[in-house]
Amino acid sequence: MTRRQVWLTLQVVVTVILLALLFRRFDWAAFGLVLRRMSLGFYVGSLLAIVAGQLLYALRWQVVLRGMGRTVSYRDVLEQYLIGLFFSNLIPTAVGGDAAKVYYLGRRAGYVEVGASVFVDRFLGFLWLAIVGATLAWYVGAGTPLFILNRNLLTIFAFAFATMLAAAWVVPFDRVLAAGPWPRRFAPWMPRLRELVTVVRAGACRPATLAVSASVTLGYVLLVSLVYVRYFEESGVPVAALLPVTSIIISMAIFVNVPISVNGIGLREQLHSLLFATIGVPKEVSVSLALLVFAHMLLLSAAGYLAWLRARPVGGLSPS
Repeated sequence: MTRRQVWLTLQVVVTVILLALLFRRFDWAAFGLVLRRMSLGFYVGSLLAIVAGQLLYALRWQVVLRGMGRTVSYRDVLEQYLIGLFFSNLIPTAVGGDAAKVYYLGRRAGYVEVGASVFVDRFLGFLWLAIVGATLAWYVGAGTPLFILNRNLLTIFAFAFATMLAAAWVVPFDRVLAAGPWPRRFAPWMPRLRELVTVVRAGACRPATLAVSASVTLGYVLLVSLVYVRYFEESGVPVAALLPVTSIIISMAIFVNVPISVNGIGLREQLHSLLFATIGVPKEVSVSLALLVFAHMLLLSAAGYLAWLRARPVGGLSPS
């Protein structure tokens, strides 16, 4: 077996274990009742909210690209973003969504610039999620050991991301790399590495890019939080406080990216079950909501599949 096959096999095993633990002692009758209570209006509204969030994320990526000197139309950026969703969500693959975005858009806008933009876009998203999540966690308070652990992890992440941004802003890494001396075997790579560092720094340190990234991240988190609170109310589990829900959503948005399961399956649902249980939401309610949001993402990923069929060249990047 290749290294990629071994890693995928391990992810499958972890996914099965997580799902087995999740559905042990699961009240299927209560789960069905929750789904039957969901109104058509809520379903459509929640789908539109998820779609709006992805449109905003594509806009954030476009702004990052523009900060690096690459002018790409929003239509092209959105198409590549949807292709990334297809690779990330719809199929079990070792070719991640970020790699797909770099491959397809990089053919036109430059692989170094697009790769740097994907990295910066991800970094800024995690930066603002961690900062806001840690702030909310300390403001809301931690009544359980799990919430304390969650708050501490968010604080560590926020500090680490903020430190890296400050270093990128202050330290001229391109000059450091140019100063050398470096071992001869690294010499062929140094010009390309300096170019990469330069465009990353240009994209991450522009005030306009930081402002748009923060606005998009916070706006989407707030929108999703309102959807979650409304779903809990329709399910007969009123959650009066918006901030604890927002804090949990931010935590899940960060931790679900840990690549231990296939496309986040199992991990996403476990995070919903464990974290929302701390504010009194039954497992059946939180898991049903996790599956609903995932279903919305699969619909968007199907749109990404159509975009991929149109964009891929013969012999191009394959999802297998």
